[in-house]
Amino acid sequence: MATQALTPLPIHRLGTEAYNRMVASGALDGEPVELLDGWLVEMSPHSAEHAMAIRRLMRHLAGAEAWPQAQLPLEVPPDAMPEPDLALIEHEPPAGRHPRTALLAVEVAATSHDVDRGVKASLYARAGVPVYWIVDVPGKAVEVRTEPGPDGYRHCEIYRLGAAVPSPAAGVADLDVAVLFADR
Repeated sequence: MATQALTPLPIHRLGTEAYNRMVASGALDGEPVELLDGWLVEMSPHSAEHAMAIRRLMRHLAGAEAWPQAQLPLEVPPDAMPEPDLALIEHEPPAGRHPRTALLAVEVAATSHDVDRGVKASLYARAGVPVYWIVDVPGKAVEVRTEPGPDGYRHCEIYRLGAAVPSPAAGVADLDVAVLFADR
């Protein structure tokens, strides 16, 4: 994704090392931001629908034979630290490090569709995440992206009410889309 500065003034883009130093220093405490393509980007607050989807997905993924993480960074060198709503990682990362890939990354989109389908899809593909779900809350659908490559994901399939999303990892059942969006 090409990003253009909104000012003619010189700007400085951050890399993951500088970002990690800022986080460690406490400079970003209380700031709802993540690093995307070198830019500090504000994260949206969570609506009740967004939170409900995350809770249901956490429960669904609980049996996975992988390490679950919620709203924690994936390090995508040289300049990104996206924080997927949920992820399944194969191994616990070494002390002092964030994982650099995941078996599954999930973004719940109530209003963030453009970012989730754009820059975040590119970043997760660059990190080699084999399965990326975008949970489209208003559309009551789950977009499943697979086959990551240097230009993003090569395959996208959309699962709607009445369909089941195939299991992304050992220990996880297929996801019934109607159950995910029940009472909504």
